[in-house]
Amino acid sequence: MTDEPANSASSSSDAATAFEDLRREISLQRTAIEGLTAAKDKLPDYSPTLRVISSRLDRIDNGIESINDKPAMRLTPETLATRVADAATNVRAEDRNAIGEAREALARSLGRVEGMIKQKRSNKEQDWWVTWAATGGALVAAFVTLIAVQFVQ
Repeated sequence: MTDEPANSASSSSDAATAFEDLRREISLQRTAIEGLTAAKDKLPDYSPTLRVISSRLDRIDNGIESINDKPAMRLTPETLATRVADAATNVRAEDRNAIGEAREALARSLGRVEGMIKQKRSNKEQDWWVTWAATGGALVAAFVTLIAVQFVQ
């Protein structure tokens, strides 16, 4: 029975210690909450800065939307490659036609030049024959004249 009175004295001191600890803890929490409230009151107002950032982001979004609305942005690499290949085919066909036309024009020009060369040759040949015929005619005339002079005397 002597244990009980010692037990009750220690339990009352334990309860007092627990209440004192609880009082200190609540006091610390109250001080912390008051400090947080004071710190919150000291925080600067970021509303104007956030509005500026928000307006900039809206302008960036509008710019991106205007870029996305461009037809080129809807192209996939496959469609772009197909379009490039089609354009190259068209350009090669145009080049082929231009080269064919140039070839035909060159052939016509060469035909004209060949005709002029042949005509010049035939003119030279004709001049050669005329020269030889005139020379032969002059020689025949001189020979006939000599024979006629011989007979006339």
